[in-house]
Amino acid sequence: MEFQLVRMRQEHIPALSALEALCFSDPWSEDAFFMELDNPNARFMVAQTPDGLVLGYLGLHHVLDEGYIANIAVDPLFRRQGIASALLADAETFARAAGLSFLTLEVRQSNAGAQALYRNHGFLPVGVRKQYYRDPREDAILMTYQLKQKEEPV
Repeated sequence: MEFQLVRMRQEHIPALSALEALCFSDPWSEDAFFMELDNPNARFMVAQTPDGLVLGYLGLHHVLDEGYIANIAVDPLFRRQGIASALLADAETFARAAGLSFLTLEVRQSNAGAQALYRNHGFLPVGVRKQYYRDPREDAILMTYQLKQKEEPV
C-alpha cells in the first residue's frame, strides 16, 4: 500500500478522532487533537494515502531530552502493512535529530502484537503501571527505547 507521512493538520482531526474511537476504549476528543496543533512540544504525524485517506498516526511529546509517545493507532483494515513501523521509524529519526535520550510509551499488558512491534523497534519493557487502563481495567507495560547511553553519576 502506498502512503506518506505528513504533519497533522486541522483537516486530519475528524478522521483521527474517528480512528481513536475505533482503536481505543478511552479515545482522545477532537478538542484534544486541536490543542496539539499549537503545542511546540508535540509532533503528530499522520500516515495517509496519496488521495488523503488517513490510515494511522503517531503522537509524540518531547520535554527537554525525553520523548513520550502518547498514541499510535492504525486503522484495523490497514494493519500489518508497515504503517506503524514507518511511524515509529519517523519518531526515532525525529528523536535522534532533536537530541532526545529516549522514547517511551505505555502498552496494554494483553496487547502482545503491539509489544512485539515495539520490541522490533528497540523498545524494551522497563516497568509496569498498575491499573493504568480503564474499560477494561488493565496494567500497562512501560517500554523505553534508549537513544543515548545513560551517563554514570558523578
